[in-house]
Amino acid sequence: MNRVLDILFLCVVAALSLSCNIDEEVAETSPVIILTQGHSYRMVKGGVIDIAPRYEGAAGATFCWSIDGSVISTEPELSYVAQHVGFVRITLTVDNAYGHDSVDIDVDVSECVEVYDYTPAPGQFIGDSRMAGFSGMELTAEAANSYARRRLAERAFISLGGFGGYVVVGFDHSIENIEGCDFSIVGNAFDNSSEPGIVWVMADDNGNGLPDDTWYELAGSEWGAEGYLRDYRVTYFRPAAESSSVRWEDNMGGSGEIAHLGKQHPQPYYYPSWIDSDSYTLEGSRLAAKGYDRSGSGTQWVQPPYGWGYADNASTVDASGEVNSFDIDNARDGAGEAVVLKSVDFIKVQSAVQQQCGHLGEYSPELSAFYDL
Repeated sequence: MNRVLDILFLCVVAALSLSCNIDEEVAETSPVIILTQGHSYRMVKGGVIDIAPRYEGAAGATFCWSIDGSVISTEPELSYVAQHVGFVRITLTVDNAYGHDSVDIDVDVSECVEVYDYTPAPGQFIGDSRMAGFSGMELTAEAANSYARRRLAERAFISLGGFGGYVVVGFDHSIENIEGCDFSIVGNAFDNSSEPGIVWVMADDNGNGLPDDTWYELAGSEWGAEGYLRDYRVTYFRPAAESSSVRWEDNMGGSGEIAHLGKQHPQPYYYPSWIDSDSYTLEGSRLAAKGYDRSGSGTQWVQPPYGWGYADNASTVDASGEVNSFDIDNARDGAGEAVVLKSVDFIKVQSAVQQQCGHLGEYSPELSAFYDL
């Protein structure tokens, strides 16, 4: 009996010893930070993000969250309130007696914008629930504006569709006309994939907080160039059947279709669901179409960039990545004359090209954010 007790005692001691060794091994480990939510965030000013990393080997660790060397928290998790527009880099450092780990987290903070009017032309993303986030309940102009407002708040894109489609936005303040560029717009252009939107600005001259004063076009590189046309109008007609192309006619005697791309965007209609009439007309300035099929067989369409001054345009002059910047000093009135604006309150982006590019579909600018510089 004593021999059995001795064996049990030795087993307990061995187990305790093994447990101590395991604990000691765990304790003598440098911390490792695992960002399960990723290393970058997009949000709007005033928004909150909760960053909750997972830690390994962080026994006895201290935590330090900082921005530009200034400590903002010493908790394991962080709730960050975006108080300023721009790019913020948050550094998380974890230390214990055996080492440390450090990671950077980038936060892209954009303006919270009000959407006053979202009226796209028909296009492949209009009504698309898979990629463009439509719910199918956008049955009124107010619902369409709410959709666009939500998408921009989420830093998700909205599409303007074919020529003339537009969105009108404003901040909670005037945009001052400073030296150089005054505001920026984020699109999704990249090399040989530019779908330019012409930018217009308006000052709230009557002070009623609504975009019902005078629009001024911001002249870009194509102002007055061959193929540039002002006061161009296109009328779109509701298709009679599902999965049909949208027919259009312009004020120059031209006509064509916004093709229905069944495989890529199979929603039944590209015609906006909140447009009650069987046709509607959009107008603005038009840029020359530049798209071409590099392959010669319809398999490699290219959409080259324009010089400068357009949204969703992979310019080498006014763009940084997907961001295009704009100068209020380029404003032109209805007669084409330069105007002096001390500030503006509203921005309109208008789809500027009418061209169908095979399997890529129509030229249709996509936008996801606006910045006051």
